Amino acid sequence: MTASTSPLAKIDVARLLSAEAKRSPEMEEVWAFIQAEDAKLPDQSRMTVAEQRQVRAISSKRWNSDLPAVRNAIHMTIPGLFDAPAVSCELIEPLEVAPGCIVYMHGGGWTFGSLESHANLARNLAIAAKTRVLAVDYRLAPEHPFPAALDDVVAALRYVIKRGETDAEFNGPVGVAGDSAGANLALAATIREGDSGRRRPDACLCFYGVWGCDFETPSYKRFGVGHGLGMAGMKKFLDFYAPGGEGPGALRFDPLVSPLTASEATMAKLPPVYLNAAGLDPLMSDTIEMARKLDAAGATYDVNVHEGVHHGFMQITARLSEARRAHELAGAFWRKHVG
Repeated sequence: MTASTSPLAKIDVARLLSAEAKRSPEMEEVWAFIQAEDAKLPDQSRMTVAEQRQVRAISSKRWNSDLPAVRNAIHMTIPGLFDAPAVSCELIEPLEVAPGCIVYMHGGGWTFGSLESHANLARNLAIAAKTRVLAVDYRLAPEHPFPAALDDVVAALRYVIKRGETDAEFNGPVGVAGDSAGANLALAATIREGDSGRRRPDACLCFYGVWGCDFETPSYKRFGVGHGLGMAGMKKFLDFYAPGGEGPGALRFDPLVSPLTASEATMAKLPPVYLNAAGLDPLMSDTIEMARKLDAAGATYDVNVHEGVHHGFMQITARLSEARRAHELAGAFWRKHVG
């Protein structure tokens, strides 16, 4: 792959980080709405994590009140990995569906989120990809730090692969997808299964993922305050998920926690990977750096930066045309590489 044909060639990183980077008119309206709605909620600054989850469950309803129509959305449980508890999931079947399944993990800093909080995103992903989506309600930190959530994701992936051996509806391409911390889990599960010699997913769809533990990146410096997701919150999430500090050998540098630390050989073995980033997101540099790593390894991938929007924008399909476009692009990548 030459510099001119690399997917990164279409991205002007300097401009994305410049003073030109501003909210789109639609995002401005959404941001004003969010601030007005959040002002009605209790102050979370002194709440426990459990109390914050209750508040966030209420606020997430604003994006999930009018879900797109699907053929079926069935709550189910699957066996946990090893002796872990059973994993709650939702199996979503769109109106137009091909054999196979994508295992999807919600965002929320490994600490927040649920099947309900990201129901709109999961359904739109199923519709765009024209395949079933198994959304995973993985265990959350800090009560369940690494590798609990990853174990639950691997359990779901292995369940889908196993079911495909006897169920014609699942006997097709198997993928993983996620947004934010969920994207981290999706790629980590792919790396883990590949390294263990098991069947990997056929493609990974990763939306504004957490790929490293460097809080001095250009996008953290540019967008770490005042754009929704903040640097302080991300530091706390990482401490919850991968406790133990930042010294040599710290857990946070494990490739299954920070995939940017994975070797070039590991990157080269990945299936096709779709990356996107929000333009006004402290995690944008993570995505750019992940694309560079995939480039260097000669991996198959694509990357898009959605300008003018905040982290988490793909949930806001009712108000943001850029969210609808993001789903269309992800679905097109899936169909291109697994069809």
